[in-house]
Amino acid sequence: MAGAPVKLGSVLSVCIIFYATYYKKHDIEDLRLSPVKENLLSLEIENRVASGISQPKVALGYGACHDLFVNATSLLNPKDLSGEPEHFSEITNKETFLKSFTYFFKHGAAAERFMSNGELYDELVEQALKLPDTRWAIGGNAPLMAKRFFIEGWKVLLGGKMSKKLKSYIPNEIQIVGDDKNEDVKDDIHMILEYRADETFGPFKSPRANRFIMHNDENNPLLTSLEKLGENLHKFSPNLLVISGLQMMDNFPFKHNGKDLRLERLNLVKEQILSQPLDTLTHFEMASYVDLELLLHLTTKVLPFVDSVGMNEQELSNLCSVLEYGKVIVVADSNPRVATALDQMRKIFHLTRKLNKEHGSKRKLTRIHVHTLAYQAILTIKSSNWKRTKAAAAKASLIAHRYVCNDQNIDLEKSKLLLDDSFSTTTHNNNSRVFFEPTQPVSCWEELLDSERVDICVAPVLICTEAQLTAGAGDNISAAGLVLQVEK
Repeated sequence: MAGAPVKLGSVLSVCIIFYATYYKKHDIEDLRLSPVKENLLSLEIENRVASGISQPKVALGYGACHDLFVNATSLLNPKDLSGEPEHFSEITNKETFLKSFTYFFKHGAAAERFMSNGELYDELVEQALKLPDTRWAIGGNAPLMAKRFFIEGWKVLLGGKMSKKLKSYIPNEIQIVGDDKNEDVKDDIHMILEYRADETFGPFKSPRANRFIMHNDENNPLLTSLEKLGENLHKFSPNLLVISGLQMMDNFPFKHNGKDLRLERLNLVKEQILSQPLDTLTHFEMASYVDLELLLHLTTKVLPFVDSVGMNEQELSNLCSVLEYGKVIVVADSNPRVATALDQMRKIFHLTRKLNKEHGSKRKLTRIHVHTLAYQAILTIKSSNWKRTKAAAAKASLIAHRYVCNDQNIDLEKSKLLLDDSFSTTTHNNNSRVFFEPTQPVSCWEELLDSERVDICVAPVLICTEAQLTAGAGDNISAAGLVLQVEK
């Protein structure tokens, strides 16, 4: 009836329905997306890399390969899986392959494994090539990081043995060393088994988009480009040396007639790092390792002699466990709390600084970068040569979205935030909270660690909800974080 009074309860009901409808369509987090994007872009624009005579230089090793990207659930049949998912350090047959893949798939965790069964590996490659959405790309940590540095304005020296075809994937301006002139190089193939968030494989569902990498590589584990890179380092005189690709040694059969060839090669890596002047910053890019012997070698041959280390959340937990307990963690939380990650970073900082002293290293760890699905966290010593930590965290966050979405533009329709409105800086004190401000999304503060004043910055990631690329994301993110932190 017109003019009849409306009951308060009816008004509240209408309001509640409107409120629920509005926020179902426009998630509360969506209100944060635009200011977060604008501020991150502003930090990036204000901190561009110098060019011309001030152009910084980076040298990267080691290795390269052909990546064969394939949709995992199109290639594999869950009906072939017998028994429960299980982790295997080395893949020897189809059973161990399927169990290992499913184990990491259900956790949404990235992994990389050596398949010792060459015949099975070749069969899987043949099957993958029959699928319509299979594609080729250049692979390897060093080449992918090299391309990112080049895109961002750096001069680049890349150590990697590769064929003419594989070199065609690399910009001509990047100097490549690793093979002899007229050498006929056969590229190794790495299979990248990709899957999307919420994809199913039998009864299992992936909590996030990720990839499982398989290889039967007999070239890259030997770091065959190491000597050639070393021959060119003095003349090139880099501002930054990046050590990567050492995970190719994981579970590779090196020992022959009682001789540990792997240890010999790692000693040469150490010598290469030590050959650089102290004003050449060095960075070690972590990866997926399960071979404890190799990890322990890294804590004596590489980690004590670098200035910086970069890793994802899985690698963070693994490195922390190896340093503290001498044990490998195969899989960890795919979306750890900020407080948990920061505590692990502090632990790694403390334990690595002890390694610096134990090995009489003239270098000390002064930078740690951890990239997760939800955020970037960078720790740097205030008195070190690392610059612009806040802008670097913002840059890494933007590249995370651009690379995974395979789009230079940040599309808010394809973005979401997982970072809460506030987070604790440590699990040991719930009162130490940082409140997330969308108009100032990169949170930075100062702490005292091992008598050193450090800056810690945490930046939210505008997560790409329509993932196009997963393999290589970490390489691009780590390179992007380094891009703004080095000055010539």
